Amino acid sequence: MDLRQLRYFVVLANQGHFGRAASVLHVAQPALTRQIRLLEEELGVQLFVRHSRGASPTEEAAFLLERASFLLRYAEQLKQDMSALQRHPSGPVVIGISPGLAMTLAVPLTRAVQEQLPEVRLRFVQAFSPTLHEMLLRGQVDLAVLNGPVPVANLLTYPFLTEGMCLIGPPAHRKARPARIGVRDLAELPLVMTGLAKSGVRLELEAQAAHAGVHLNPVVEVETMEVAKRLIKEKVGVTVHFAATVLEDIEEGRLCAQPIDGLSLRRILAHPSDRPASRATKATVEILRQVARELVAKKRWPHATLDF
Repeated sequence: MDLRQLRYFVVLANQGHFGRAASVLHVAQPALTRQIRLLEEELGVQLFVRHSRGASPTEEAAFLLERASFLLRYAEQLKQDMSALQRHPSGPVVIGISPGLAMTLAVPLTRAVQEQLPEVRLRFVQAFSPTLHEMLLRGQVDLAVLNGPVPVANLLTYPFLTEGMCLIGPPAHRKARPARIGVRDLAELPLVMTGLAKSGVRLELEAQAAHAGVHLNPVVEVETMEVAKRLIKEKVGVTVHFAATVLEDIEEGRLCAQPIDGLSLRRILAHPSDRPASRATKATVEILRQVARELVAKKRWPHATLDF
């Protein structure tokens, strides 16, 4: 089994047809057929069911596809790393980040990388921490910002920052409340519950409310702050989240954010421990920390405290 066979296999599995796969690979169809047959013989399994419409992957092929794709990505990274030893960091870096955090980091991080690492190409994948954790383990992202604590098996993690949560609502809502509030002040408020259940903001909010004996009053559940903002502006309710995600709305007077004492979320940086990070990924981590320092110093990341 070699990388060429695995590459042929991956293309065929994605195309589902020997003719189309041969065309994508720029090889003769008999050569492709022979390599797949050799791979099947070596592994002792049938990888494709041939039929008049093409070739359907078997259950064994689906198992192999994920691992073969990982090996091919790793081989490509290795080639780029060896090449990069002779020059500046280069190549793609896939960053996993939550939708809310992307609103804070995507623009300044992209600009900083373009300025300092012109040969690095960023790709942002937006998802919540449980999904990002799985994507890290599968090799689908190179680096992720996760909400801690998270399972650290097969991951290398580094402290990043701790971000305080706020009660976010329309400007008039703040006039009736003090500048800072506690979890007990959330009792019976009509809450737009934002994020995933049992994860991140929701998990921390519900855990602290339960500890304080506070009954929360969720009126609607949404995943992203973009949807929550619309509901707040339509006076459906208020939400608990991070002020940085609505900073522009706060500055322009459309929303207000009141810090909630004792309610915060720790964020960590993580990458897989079963393969070394590329030079481009390591350089991006340093720039990410640099951007965070600048945002906190300039008060563009409210209620955030650096942990590094």
